[in-house]
Amino acid sequence: MRYTLLLCSLALPWPAHVRADDVLPSVTVNAGKLEQRRNDTVSTLSVGHDELIRQGDRSLSDALKRQPGISIGGAPGAAGGQIQMRGLGQGYTLIMLDGVPVPPGFSLDSLDPELVERVDIMRAATAEFSAQAIAGSINIVLKKSGGRRERTFKLGASGSHGMPAGSATVQWSDRDGRLAYALAGTLSHTGRQALLDEWNRAVDAGGRPTLLRHAPLTERVTSDGIELAPRLQWALEGEGSLAWQSLLSVRRLASRRHALETAYLGGTTAYPDNQANFDQDSGTVRSDLHWLRKLAQGASLDVKLGASVNHRDNDYLFLGRGAAPGQGSTRQVDSGVDEVGVQASGTYRRALGQHHTLAAGWDAGHRRRTEFRRERELAPGGPPILADEDYAATVRRLALFAQDEWDISPRWSLYLGLRWEAWRTASATGDGQPLDVGAQVWSPVLQSLWKMRGKSQVRLALTRTYKAPQIFELIPRPYTVDNGNSPTNPDNQGNPALRPELAWGLDAAYEYYLGEGAMLGASATVRKISDVMLDRLYQQGGRWVATPVNNGKAQVRGITLEAKLPLKALLADAPALDLRANVARNWSRVDAVAGPDNRLDSQLPWSASLGADYQLSSLPLSVGADLNYQAGGRSRESSQLLAWQGARRELDMYALWKFSDKLRLRVSGANLLRQDYRTRSLYADAAGSTLRTVDTGTYRTLRLMLEGPL
Repeated sequence: MRYTLLLCSLALPWPAHVRADDVLPSVTVNAGKLEQRRNDTVSTLSVGHDELIRQGDRSLSDALKRQPGISIGGAPGAAGGQIQMRGLGQGYTLIMLDGVPVPPGFSLDSLDPELVERVDIMRAATAEFSAQAIAGSINIVLKKSGGRRERTFKLGASGSHGMPAGSATVQWSDRDGRLAYALAGTLSHTGRQALLDEWNRAVDAGGRPTLLRHAPLTERVTSDGIELAPRLQWALEGEGSLAWQSLLSVRRLASRRHALETAYLGGTTAYPDNQANFDQDSGTVRSDLHWLRKLAQGASLDVKLGASVNHRDNDYLFLGRGAAPGQGSTRQVDSGVDEVGVQASGTYRRALGQHHTLAAGWDAGHRRRTEFRRERELAPGGPPILADEDYAATVRRLALFAQDEWDISPRWSLYLGLRWEAWRTASATGDGQPLDVGAQVWSPVLQSLWKMRGKSQVRLALTRTYKAPQIFELIPRPYTVDNGNSPTNPDNQGNPALRPELAWGLDAAYEYYLGEGAMLGASATVRKISDVMLDRLYQQGGRWVATPVNNGKAQVRGITLEAKLPLKALLADAPALDLRANVARNWSRVDAVAGPDNRLDSQLPWSASLGADYQLSSLPLSVGADLNYQAGGRSRESSQLLAWQGARRELDMYALWKFSDKLRLRVSGANLLRQDYRTRSLYADAAGSTLRTVDTGTYRTLRLMLEGPL
């Protein structure tokens, strides 16, 4: 520890790589996002607000799926889709909100794109942000108050398979002397319906069928939410500033599921006719205070203090009816999560001339999570089965970093960084099993940009990153399935002996800029990962259980191609047609699992997107479309368990009519191909095999949105 403090104290004159629009409110950046990307030594793809809302998407995951190398796990249109970089989610992709990692359970679907200023996609890690980003990191930046007067509203309505939805958004900002203020707010109601068609088949060691079971399941989900994002910013003497940014989100979700099972061979599960009702009330409050102080000789001190509170209250009711009269079960679960966190960070910056900037700083946080679970199970003719579980966990982290960004020549710039990050997780459970684990990681970072003659440039990055276990993966408490426990549908239990995964990464990219807003790019990546976390499947008390364990090494490779081609940037007389396309191919290999198909974390093998926008010359009308594809494929999780997921094909279209500069009507359609999504799990051993297949139906969504001044 003392060596780390000494290292960073020696580097105190070093300033960090910081975007001008984040820290220096007095500077106006006129260059576009693409020009900014071209000149930054650190490879960052910024997606602005206009691009996020262009297709009328109501979730960030839908808006980001068109970006190079980004994919979304799960069925099209389903809530809670997991955002993935290089085909990897589950902690391999770091999600941040205003530079702070989001807590477990945060979903991009819970944040309206209308409240977001931009999203920064970073394929390689930097010392300034957390190194828990093996696949890459995504930073969501909330709306800022730039001092520009704005009074706008947006009213939207949509429908999907008979489920209506609507939203209302208000943007309010202005300036009063040195004070700039803004308020963005959204009120929304969403609804979706799905049909899950499940088949279970089994054969014995001789290949004779022993089980054939069909279980269609219907689900209806509704969600109501309100989000507010206020911001105040004071301009201080000497070009300093003080800013207060907050986010308030309140949401209520209701889910109703019903499954009716038919057994053609081998008998039914314990509850072939079952119903599950789930209701959740959740709330999130985040607040940050950001102070920037200008010092002598071009130096500055940047300090940020923040606090967050997250609350979830869940009510779950399972009604199971057996195959024979009088057989059944009623399970009631009342559970909740409360999480309180505080964080502090600071960076001292100093410029050495016009071409050399240096920085050092710290980043610390403390998070307290408490969870309770009250379960009551009633069976006919017997006493109630009681299961009460409580636990409290504390996560403390501290990071120190130093970084140097240096324009060695007009063509060559270099970024060097070093981050030391330590964390400790401690918990106390109701069954007397205390947990106290910790780890630390040194993360050196090197990124380089070489501008060749003409319009080409080459990037290179070498990084050290990690993936830490989540709290629920560490605490040895069981999470049981309601019905149909099997090797393809097991219970889950944490493992306190888990260690973080560590990775070395190498990234290279070639970019060719044809003109304003036009570019071609190709990038490649390699990751070498140690202590990979894999699920170990076993039987305990007659039930199948999966628990995570560290098991050897893995390798990840990937290639991404992208193109942005506005025709007017290439030909002056060309129509106002903007074309964009990207394709990403991913590979991985887990040494502890025999191949083929021993891919890491069910990695998506490849994804592609093709889109176009066209501005009519004779009418105030813009139209556009985007075709997105994500390939499926097989993934071997162990020598006995093989998983398979289907492909996703989504077609989205929109039309925007401008009645005036401020009054607009946007019509859009999402998932117009309405393709079903299939997953399979196959478990095979010496006794036979079990195959589980689930087809999830998806539906088209049509949206209408009116935008105008207040």
